[in-house]
Amino acid sequence: MPTNYSFTFYVVDPGNPPGSNTQLNPMTLNVVDQNDDGFLRGTGGDRIAGYTITDVWVGDTITVRNTSGGPTYTITGVTYYIAGGPALFMATDGTNLQSVRFRSSTFVNESTEYQVGAVPCFTAGTRIESASGPVAVEDLQAGDLIVTRDNGLQPLRWLGCTTVPAQGEHAPIRFAPGVLGNRRALLVSPNHRMLVEGWRAELFFGEAEVLVAAKHLLNGDTIRRVERTRITYLHLLFDRHEIVFAEGAASESLHPGEIILQGDSATAREILALFPELASRDGLTDRRTARVIPTAREAQILCAA
Repeated sequence: MPTNYSFTFYVVDPGNPPGSNTQLNPMTLNVVDQNDDGFLRGTGGDRIAGYTITDVWVGDTITVRNTSGGPTYTITGVTYYIAGGPALFMATDGTNLQSVRFRSSTFVNESTEYQVGAVPCFTAGTRIESASGPVAVEDLQAGDLIVTRDNGLQPLRWLGCTTVPAQGEHAPIRFAPGVLGNRRALLVSPNHRMLVEGWRAELFFGEAEVLVAAKHLLNGDTIRRVERTRITYLHLLFDRHEIVFAEGAASESLHPGEIILQGDSATAREILALFPELASRDGLTDRRTARVIPTAREAQILCAA
């Protein structure tokens, strides 16, 4: 089922820039993730303002100056090419777009994809299984030994924290106690993937276990959205993509590509300082996911069986 978002854009193409001092005005447009897989791509029919996306250039930048004056500043973002429409630039570094004057730009040479919605993460208060027992995720520190399903005790390399609005499609997903082996209610971000195992995974994917996004497991009862005004999400990063235990339920750690691909944000810079090899496309490709990850359609088939 398609998911709708609203994002703010400039009509500008960093790869074919306008003249210096051209005014850019922000506009908010409807964006459709056609297959609800959490990514906007040049394939699959994703759309902006009714136009089909053909290319996604993650990492473009524009340097601008406010129309009211002041110093120039650079915005990192993603440029979308859309069939029959203009190129659209969206900030990915947290910049609040306002009316500005264009100065210059840089652009990437490879069309990729952009993840929409919250990256996989846990909510504050969630207890993670560690060498010293269950610990609230916000109390963990880099270097703490965490229990993993595949590789025993592994040191936590980085803990990130983000507080965001939590309404509608962005609201956290609540798993009632016992649904996936969790001892207490468990809240995770919509794109956080949970370990699903058994005959369904074997039948559809030839795998004993797969990772399925929480939003694709919704049943309106024991697994449902819980809206909040705002919510704090925390990300756990290891040397590899791991399966950890949250309130006893097996689920994923952060895969770094899900932040790196969103652009040159402060969070991305922190991760790149720890893992400089991730600055290259090959470095990201080498980071395999801990399990097979079904598409949205595959996950729906899996859960309906």
